[in-house]
Amino acid sequence: MFRLILLFVLLAVSLYAVKLWQRGRLEKTKKPLTKSTQSQKMVPCDECGLHVPEQEAIKIGDNNFCSLEHAKPPK
Repeated sequence: MFRLILLFVLLAVSLYAVKLWQRGRLEKTKKPLTKSTQSQKMVPCDECGLHVPEQEAIKIGDNNFCSLEHAKPPK
């Protein structure tokens, strides 16, 4: 009976140690937020309506476009 209780306690402590070890590894791999990963202002493309980050949008005058293809005037 004592061996069974001891085995159960050792198993519980082992699982808890593995859980703590994995949590520590995950926290080390998390990247801190930088300006590129923080929320950015989104603007819609005037051609198709797709929202793109303002820094990536192609601006021509007051118009915003998602790609060069949409920024070109129609033929």
